Order: sequence, then structure tokens, then C-alpha cells
Amino acid sequence: MLFVLVSGVSFGFTPIFARLAYSQGIGVDELLFLRFLFAFLMMGAILAACRRLVVPKRSDLAALIVLGAVAYFVEASLYFYSLLYTSVALATLLLYTYPVFVMVGAFLLGWEKISRVLRGAIIISLIGLLLVANPFNNSIGVGVVLALGASVMYTAYILGGSKVLRKVDGDIAAFYVMGSASVSYGLAGAFTGSIRLNWSFQGWVWTIMIALVCTVIAVTTFFMGISRIGASRSALISLVEPVTSILLALLLFGNALTATQWFGGLLILAATSITALYSNR
Repeated sequence: MLFVLVSGVSFGFTPIFARLAYSQGIGVDELLFLRFLFAFLMMGAILAACRRLVVPKRSDLAALIVLGAVAYFVEASLYFYSLLYTSVALATLLLYTYPVFVMVGAFLLGWEKISRVLRGAIIISLIGLLLVANPFNNSIGVGVVLALGASVMYTAYILGGSKVLRKVDGDIAAFYVMGSASVSYGLAGAFTGSIRLNWSFQGWVWTIMIALVCTVIAVTTFFMGISRIGASRSALISLVEPVTSILLALLLFGNALTATQWFGGLLILAATSITALYSNR
């Protein structure tokens, strides 16, 4: 439980470090390129030291490369760009609708059945989503659209990855996903000229922190925890992630939500809790 708690808090710092990096003039593409490159190298060193660095079967390796180079590349881009246009709290809550989307996707693919309790969780989540997006008082902005797009893309990433993770250990899979994502960002940056790397010392600090804390430590401790207590309890404890992001954003950036949005956020987290407790898989 402690491992998963550390993982959730570490992941929760992701949008905070991203915002601090942006304040130093760092672009999204170059930040994500170095995030995944550093994480890939650090993760590789850990796996090699533990003598666990192996190459999966060709078909599984190809699937992991596609997941990292396409699915995770798009998801991370949408989420990190959304932080340029909306508050950390709002982007985090919108992203955290993905557990319910995963459940619906698994149902549509015929992998799971949705019980009456889970149908209730879907309704609660959609009401929460409506209240958080707050379309009645604001027009739906670019940041909201990007964050929701990230949630949908993360759903596709999880559903695709669930097949591979039946045959490849999670930390090894994460290693190859990080590597292929870094290659995608490197190629995109080279093509667009968006990778400059002429940052201040403080900019490098936030970049290394997002790679070390929010990627390597977060991923490693999550797999260490989930192997001991299982997926459902891990998913519940991981709810500390959006709570961490929202509270830190409130303290550091003054990202205040309206009372209606707070209530919507609580509904989303409640629906995620129900999903974690009652999902078949």
C-alpha cells in the first residue's frame, strides 16, 4: 500500500513540474522528449542492475513500440498541451475520467459485462464531467477539449496495453514504451525544430524531476505495489494522484475551482472508486 501511495503522489506532481518547466520557457515537445529519454535510460539501468532487462517476443515488442510511439505520444501531448490552456485542477479531473471510459471500452469490445452498480458509476461520472467542464457558465475551451482527448487516448492506450501485459511484465513494458515515446518526440522535434535545449539551470531541474519522480519512481513503485496487493486496491489508493495535483495547484498557482466544479470532481473520483471496487478485471 505504501508503494502505491508513493506512486500516486509521485504521479500527482506531473502537472506541477510541467507548469514550472513551462515558466522557464520550455516547450511541450522538448520537455516530453527529455522526460521519456531520461526515464528510458534510468529505467534501463535499474532493470539491468536487477538482471531483468530482457527483449520480449517480436510481436509483443512491436505492440509496445506502437503503444509508446503512437498512443502514449498522442495522449501525453494532448494532456501537456491542455495545461497551457486550462488550470491544473481542471485538466487533472478531466483526465481522471479515463477509468470509466476504460470500463465502457472493455464492455464494447466484449471483454467485460457492466453490472447495475457499474452503470450507476458511469452515470455519476458523466454528471461529474458535465459539472467540471461547466459548459453553462463558460464556453468549452481548448484546454477542456485537449484534456478530454487525453482521457480518451489514455483509454485506448490502456485497452491496447492490457493484452500485451498478460505476456510482458509491467516494468519491462514501461521501459520499451518510454523508449519508443522518446523516439517519437525526438523525430517530431527534429522535424518541427521545437527542441532547443537552451534552458536555464532551473529548467533542467524541473525536467529531471519530472523524469525521475513522475516517471521512474512513480512507475517502479506502482508495479512493486500492484504485485503485492492487486489491481483493485491499487486503483483505489491511486486516487491520491489527482488529489495531490489539485491541492498542490491550489497552493502553488491558486487554481481555484467553483463549488459546482468541486462537486463534479468529487463525483468523478467517487465513480472511479466504484469502478475500482466492482470491475471484473
